[in-house]
Amino acid sequence: TDHRDEPRAGLWRYGAFIDAGSEGSRIFLLRWRPTSHLCASQDIVFPEIVDSTTTRPGIASFALEPDKAGASLSVLVEFAVKRLAHMKICLDSVPLFLRATAGMRLLDPDQREDILANVREFMRSSPLKFHTHMASVATGEEEGVFGWLSVNYLKGNLNNISELTSETTSGSLDVGGASAQIVFIPEKSIMQHAFPMKLGRHRFQIYSVSFLHLGMREAAHRTATVVISQALDRVQSVSQLDHPCFAKNYIYEPRFAYSSTVSFPIQVQMQGSSNFHECMHLVKHIFEKNTACLATKCSFFGVYQPRLYNSKFLAFAHFAKVADFLALPVDAQLTDLKVASEYVCSLSLEQLNIVFARVEHDYDREHLCFHATFAYTLLNYGYGFEEHSSNIRFQSSAQGQTIDWVVGAMIYEINQDFELLAAPRTDLESCNKNVHSFVAAEAAS
Repeated sequence: TDHRDEPRAGLWRYGAFIDAGSEGSRIFLLRWRPTSHLCASQDIVFPEIVDSTTTRPGIASFALEPDKAGASLSVLVEFAVKRLAHMKICLDSVPLFLRATAGMRLLDPDQREDILANVREFMRSSPLKFHTHMASVATGEEEGVFGWLSVNYLKGNLNNISELTSETTSGSLDVGGASAQIVFIPEKSIMQHAFPMKLGRHRFQIYSVSFLHLGMREAAHRTATVVISQALDRVQSVSQLDHPCFAKNYIYEPRFAYSSTVSFPIQVQMQGSSNFHECMHLVKHIFEKNTACLATKCSFFGVYQPRLYNSKFLAFAHFAKVADFLALPVDAQLTDLKVASEYVCSLSLEQLNIVFARVEHDYDREHLCFHATFAYTLLNYGYGFEEHSSNIRFQSSAQGQTIDWVVGAMIYEINQDFELLAAPRTDLESCNKNVHSFVAAEAAS
């Protein structure tokens, strides 16, 4: 029997998860069935997102002011506390997790630990269940695997977890602001970068690789350094340069720091010159394909990658966002993405603003040529997908839910902790006694 719409809170366990991304932080409220409400044949618990909210900037931006990092999350935790209290959920049985991603991985280790220490101190003050290990920086491989779990859960591929193969699962392709991940179960054995996974009684391995500095924003910065380097080689002034990945009449000013209090030592303005082929040539520079490959097959940077063969993939996050901006279908081939990129990279800023007026944010419109060209080049030149391949689907959602690595992270966490599989406490008076003091303290601050 499906109890999904029944109001009794005892049928559900709840959790809160903060995705501390490079551009901002989001908190998700999720719920799942305690094991006492599962079918006898089901030994894996799957959560669903109930609600979420966001805040900016990301915690990595507090590298020089780590004592402000925790407080920046107060609006998120207060949102969760109020929402859960209104639902009459016992708060001290609701786990509060935080995983930071590539923005934090880019920082100096001391800066990273100072921020984490302050964040953990703040999270301990909340009425939700929290222990030190529940706030950490996810490795790139973990982030990739969590995305893979989300994709395959929402596509229904984990219903028979004892039969996970390259044919019964989808690989995941994720690109954010600061990193990119490719994760899949290959047809042949994995020689390197195998991530061991245990869900329920089942163990299996997934190929997972993350490339730091190859998210959309970081890749734009890296191409800017190539433009500057080439200008210096030509003994050309670096104060005014052309950048082929931006529209004519647009001025691109690269920023090389997360904090607004720190700027790159050279102030550079780059004039957009709208040229797809020059842009693609420029983007290819950052993949360093000439790095020696010491394995049977590599993608780039000399990193081993199993052969793709006919493996199916789902590209989400910024991949899906770019495809949507370009009005491409979910089953678009890479040649379609290339043609659309050529078109958008032929437009001046004025034309871009007219043709792509439906793209809401100026940043997304102004960077669309670069983002589209980078997405195409990463998939085709970087990972090696063929132009006419039909093995990639560009999707931001499945089964009515947004595809996000957070769902996969909660699948992983819940199924590792027996306590989170038990029925929740219901003695609200004793377990929610700190709610009002926490909310009042946050309001006062």
